[in-house]
Order: sequence, then C-alpha cells, then structure tokens
Amino acid sequence: MGIKTPNGTKSRHPRVGHGHRAFQKDLTSSTLTLLTIGGIMGSGLFMASGLAIRHAGPLVLAMYALGALMMILEINALAEMSVATPAPGSFLVYTQKVLGPGWTFVAGWIFWFSSVLTMSSEVTAASLFSRLFFPGVPLWGWSLAYSALIIAINFISVRGFGTIEGFMAGVKTIAVVLFIVFGVLMLLHVIPTHHPMTPLATLTGHGGLVPTGWYHALPAMILVLFAYAGTGVIGLAAAETRRPRDTIGRSVRNTTVLVTVMFLGSIAIILMVSPWNIQSDAISPFIVTLRQSRLAWTALVMNLVLLFAVLSTMNAALYSNVRVLYGLAQQGEAPRALGRLNKRGLPTRAIWTSAGLLALTILLAYVLPKKAYSYLVTATGFQAMFIWLMVLLTERLYRPYLEAHHPKKLSYKLWGFPFTTYLVMAVVLLSMAVSPFAKGELVGALVGLGGIAAALGVWLILRHRLRTAR
Repeated sequence: MGIKTPNGTKSRHPRVGHGHRAFQKDLTSSTLTLLTIGGIMGSGLFMASGLAIRHAGPLVLAMYALGALMMILEINALAEMSVATPAPGSFLVYTQKVLGPGWTFVAGWIFWFSSVLTMSSEVTAASLFSRLFFPGVPLWGWSLAYSALIIAINFISVRGFGTIEGFMAGVKTIAVVLFIVFGVLMLLHVIPTHHPMTPLATLTGHGGLVPTGWYHALPAMILVLFAYAGTGVIGLAAAETRRPRDTIGRSVRNTTVLVTVMFLGSIAIILMVSPWNIQSDAISPFIVTLRQSRLAWTALVMNLVLLFAVLSTMNAALYSNVRVLYGLAQQGEAPRALGRLNKRGLPTRAIWTSAGLLALTILLAYVLPKKAYSYLVTATGFQAMFIWLMVLLTERLYRPYLEAHHPKKLSYKLWGFPFTTYLVMAVVLLSMAVSPFAKGELVGALVGLGGIAAALGVWLILRHRLRTAR
C-alpha cells in the first residue's frame, strides 16, 4: 500500500494532510503533556480503582506500582517510534511497515473501537458523578448531554482544543495533588475525621494485605493497567507538534513522573484512610475517602472536579479516536472520505463518524444503568491492552528496521530493549488471561475479545478487496 509522491513512486507513510490541507502544528510540550495526562488520568483512576480495590484489597498498591512501570516502558516505546517518524496514525504507520496490512487493519480498528469504549466508559462515569448532585436525572440523560458537549469541543481549532483540554487536565492534576495533601493532613489528625485513623491498622486490619486471596486479586490487574491506558495520544499528536523530537521527549518525561506520583500517592491515601472493604461500585473511592473527614463539603467539591476529570479524558479519547480513523482512511483501510480535512485542518467527517458510536453508550445507560460502567471498563481495558501489545510488538520490529535503514532518526530510545519490551508484553498477556476470572468481568472480557475477533474476521473477508483498492 502507499500514497503516490510527485515523482510517481509510492510512499509507505501517509501524508500529514489531504490535498493542500494539513494538520495544524500548534501543540507545544506543555500542551502535549497536559493532553496526555488528560488521556491517561480518567475514570480508570477515579472510578475503576474502587473496583480494583474491592478485588485485591491493599495488594492493589503494589499492582499500581507495577502498572506505573509498565506504562513508563510502553509510552517510551511509542515515543521512540513517534520521534523517529512523526505521522498521523501513530504506531499504525510503523505496524504497516513491519507487520503488513493485516495486522495494521486489525490493530487500527481495535484502536478505534477501544477509543469508542473509552469515551463510553468516561461519559458513563461522568453521568454517575452527576447523579450524586441530581439523583432524579436518568443516566442516559447525562450521557447525551456530555456527549454533545465533547463533540462540540472537538470541532474547534487544534490550538483551541489544546487550550481547553490543557485547562481541564490542569484542574484534575491540581485536584489530585490537593487530595493527597488533604489525605496526609487527615492521617496526621490536622483535619478532623469521624473515626481515629491509624494507617497501618487501616491497611492490615481487615484481612491482611491480601484479604481476598491471590485468585481474586490478580484479575484486578486488567483494571489497574486500564487506569494507565490513554498513552496513545503521544503518537497521534506527533504530526501536530512544532518540534517532535524535543516536544515528545520532554512531554513523555513530564507525563510519566506526574502520573506515577499522582497515581501511587492517591491510591496510598485511599487505602490508609478508608478500609478497602467499604469501597462502592457506584461511588468514587476518592469520594468515599473524603467522607471520612468531618468537612462534608470536600466530597462535594471533589465530585465536581472528578466530573471535569473524566470529561477531560473523554475529550482526549475522542481526539485520539478521530486521528486513528483519519489514519485508517489515509491508508485505504476506511472510506477515503474520512481522511479529508476541512479548511481549518480538522477531520470533521471522522469526528461525526466516531461521535455516532456514542449513541450505543446512551442506549446501554438506558438499558443497564447499574451494570453499564463495569461492563464498559472491563471491555475497554481488555482492548486497550491489546493495543499495548501491538505497540510493543511493532516497536520490537521497527527498531531494528530504523537501526538498519535510518539510524540517525533513532535519537530517542526505549532503555533495556528488547528485554523491557518482552517484560511489558508478558505482564499484559498474563493480565488479559486472568481477567475473565474476576467477578463481574467476564462479560466485559468477552466483549473485548469479540471486538478483536470481529476485526480479524472482517480483514479475512475483505482483504482482497482492500488490497485491490490500494
């Protein structure tokens, strides 16, 4: 496959734009850092962490530490390829080079579907947070309103989008830092609480460090890894940065440090302030924790901030989703019309197509309001980890290609290659394998696996037509 260049040859990498139009190169390192944090730090931390804590108990803190290491390695693998070859479509461009059209088709459509599921889980979480303020409004009503809002934001310019997303990501970053500080003050008895607090007793006094047993604890790893998903925005935004090598490298370093500190700090506070067995499937563990203090207003303020937080992640997910769909169209694996940009350099047709899938979320919220989030978050985590596997497999093969053909482009490298690549792949595969054994996760895992099987089946049926179209 490829796109014809002026001299009649074919380039294996898609153009940044379509015709005379191109993506705007308006993203700076600070904006990209906030955009990436916005993509990562969403309901996986603010809502699904409660499910993970109920599955694993205090052991979940070690699992989040392992997840942070896996996230750092995966995002650096993606950054390595994105710095070398910044292009719309992210790792799919490199997958096409080293694995061929079949893998690219499957990975691309799973990436797109995974982003749709991410948007769905985030808007469902936002609706759950909103019901704390207005319990009489149905879940589907909030889902409809928030979907319309996020779609509208994605129709503004890249610079305007980055500003709004940066503000939303900045708000939730500050909120998590304040939550950690507030939790420390609770533990030091500076802030009054309803019950005396002893961190060690809270951690170990309700069945020990592994109260549910390893059999029930390990399947929670898919929820932990899901909390760190959303790193793909680094690669997808590479073509819209001013200086990819400097911008992406600085953004990756800032993102990994901030995310690791905030995730581990907040989970530690939750476990030391509120016993693991009081966590709820319908209320954020952040809210449960703040309710242990005698300052009731703090839980309400945090709930409002969490609402902004998950909408920020949904916003970043739609941004990523649309860029993937655009890249698929550019490579001839989606209708060509979806690969066109408007006069302002925005892929509006891809935006509308991705937005249309959110209608399914609204329907699910209407039919299964109590189960919608748990089903969506497991399915999203399963498919997000499949994307991580594809990123790592692509990096394992693309790096030798760069070393042989374009060594000067390999200016940013994943350390410990190839052993670190294999390590992340092993942890991800194990997490996917055991996830169906957790209570309530089987349906989500089957949906995630079904999406992968469906993409593979479509490729096998249409592969000859797609190759001819190219």
